[in-house]
Amino acid sequence: MKKTTLRDVAKEAGVSVATVSYVLNNVSTQTIPEETRQRVFAAASKLHYVQNLTAKALSLGKTNFLGVLFVSTDNARIPKPVSYGTFLDRLERRCRDKGYHLLVSQIDPLKPNFEIIAERKLDGVFLIDAMEQSFHAISRNLQYGSPLVIVDSLINDSLFRQVNPDFQRLFADLKTTLSADQPYALIHEQMSNKRYHEKIQSASGLDESCICAATNDEDQLQRFIERHNDKLLVVFNEFLAFQILKYRSSESLIVVCTSECPDYLPRQTKKVVLGRSKADVAFELMSALLQSPFSSSEDQNIALRVFE
Repeated sequence: MKKTTLRDVAKEAGVSVATVSYVLNNVSTQTIPEETRQRVFAAASKLHYVQNLTAKALSLGKTNFLGVLFVSTDNARIPKPVSYGTFLDRLERRCRDKGYHLLVSQIDPLKPNFEIIAERKLDGVFLIDAMEQSFHAISRNLQYGSPLVIVDSLINDSLFRQVNPDFQRLFADLKTTLSADQPYALIHEQMSNKRYHEKIQSASGLDESCICAATNDEDQLQRFIERHNDKLLVVFNEFLAFQILKYRSSESLIVVCTSECPDYLPRQTKKVVLGRSKADVAFELMSALLQSPFSSSEDQNIALRVFE
């Protein structure tokens, strides 16, 4: 079957090829009557016209593809696609509304494969749980000027913007909420980004013996819970908390909802929720950088609200 061209759509709609191009590419500098726009859309739909994204990318100097790279390890207790499912759903919607396609890939933290970056020539990348050892190798594979927004990671490089929960404020609020003599222990997911773990420990003020970075080692998790049976447990991540409920009652947990799924937990569970969606904050930061890659935009620390 012969592939439908812009000329075919123009003939069907009774307009010029240039007008079809302006309408389908949403060119804001051209004023096209709404009736004409609707005729073009109807003709494109009738003829099953599909834009040539490669040709469009060459003409505009961009691909309209954004990437999400997850750093994944074999010993992760909660798989990244599960933990970040809500984030991905929200981010994809925001990207789609602005005409961007979202590509998602998981990479090995020690032996990262950069094909998705090199082959697709991504306009920008969201990097989740970045490992410092491979971070700069990833950034070097981006096109010059393409923004990189780092989520749930702490990287000592002022060139790249970072989106993280505000741990200092969270634990300050927790300490004012809990009674002075109420001890607690902390459980969070094992992250590839070591500074993320160090930041949590520092902000909490807890001794390292009272913090567990949970992996898929069930015995390790169970021993930690039993060792702190007399304490309240503060748990980062709803899916991790749900697994802990087989060892502890929901009343003995405070859950920091890093996956933004508080309804996943029993109603009586005390919850801490993000003040804003991580996806919204990350996308707005990316949008600003796409408009001006070398702008002075700042890192974003998202406040958490105690209790929901």
